Amino acid sequence: MSLLRVAHLSDPHFGTTRLEVVDGLLNILKEIQPTLVLLTGDITQRARANQFKAAKDFVDLLGSAAVIAVPGNHDIPLGNIYARIFHPYKGYENIFKQKLEQNIVLEDLCITCLNSTSRWRHVQGDFQNSYLEKQFQESYSHCKVRIVAFHHPMDCAKHVDDKNLLKGRNKAIALFERHNVDMIVSGHIHHPFISLSEDRYPHIQRKMILSVAGTCLSSRTRAGAPNSFNMIEINTDLVPSITLTRFDMDLWFHFSPKETHRFSRDATLSWNHDLSFQEGENLTEYPRQ
Repeated sequence: MSLLRVAHLSDPHFGTTRLEVVDGLLNILKEIQPTLVLLTGDITQRARANQFKAAKDFVDLLGSAAVIAVPGNHDIPLGNIYARIFHPYKGYENIFKQKLEQNIVLEDLCITCLNSTSRWRHVQGDFQNSYLEKQFQESYSHCKVRIVAFHHPMDCAKHVDDKNLLKGRNKAIALFERHNVDMIVSGHIHHPFISLSEDRYPHIQRKMILSVAGTCLSSRTRAGAPNSFNMIEINTDLVPSITLTRFDMDLWFHFSPKETHRFSRDATLSWNHDLSFQEGENLTEYPRQ
């Protein structure tokens, strides 16, 4: 059995962080030792050099874990129009030395990193269809599980966040289905949420896992949603399964498990939500459809 652990962090917004929160997150990551740390955008608050430097300092303290990142809308200069138009991703590229779009393979897992931001749009995200198709031209059929990561979410819990969902998401999820994507991870709205694609996209036959992470470090939290991150454990055995645990920060700046969801993939390559539970509460088992 091959078990991979991916720490999904999002929206740290360096420039709005507190040292106690940073230390708390570093402590728990050192304890659980993920295989990979995945950052889904809004790494900085205003795409300033000192904020990217703070992000780099944080990444350097993560030890041996591999780190990959995608940009968010806050990682493009807002007030500097010249920089926004002619080199919008300079700060991101200087720090992470990574392509904006890339495929990362870890044993039997493939993570496709996409850029959902635009120099012409500050908040909403979108993809060009031709751009998406290009990213999936290369075959990764040897990988047993495929995750797609980008900043803007495909689903949300609150109607007020509908306006923040990815534009063109219906075409995007149809393409993801064609290419056997198993899980889509994102951030942006600072409100963690887990769902299956059938909830918002009933026309899609093969169910995928949609995971939205909260803000891991920023003081710009929302009511009822403290700083948090998701730990994704991927079992690439004969019958792949995924366990997703959300870690929340408490009043003492400690991150601890709060909610866990378990999924398994069936013979049709659809994912089933087997059970969920919150720490200290009874688990909920979901009947198979």
